[in-house]
Amino acid sequence: MSTNVHITPMADNEYAAEVREGTETTNHHVVLSQDFLDDLAVPEPDGATLVEEIIRYLLDREPNTSVPHELDPAALVGQDAEFLPELRRRLGAE
Repeated sequence: MSTNVHITPMADNEYAAEVREGTETTNHHVVLSQDFLDDLAVPEPDGATLVEEIIRYLLDREPNTSVPHELDPAALVGQDAEFLPELRRRLGAE
């Protein structure tokens, strides 16, 4: 199934994500907190690329209709031990 992820910057560290997976289109609001960016420990990550990889990470585990519309990546850190290491790998930092 084809998945299209489109990221639109809204403000500093705030993004809108549109995800088309098959016939389903969902919209998500993502805010990258400074604490999350500090925990990620990737020097100057491109925000749009980071948000796309966060969305794609979640899509590897669940359909787009299960991804929260209001997405707080910092909350995922405590819920999934593989989240930060995998993001670092996807961003080429590990």
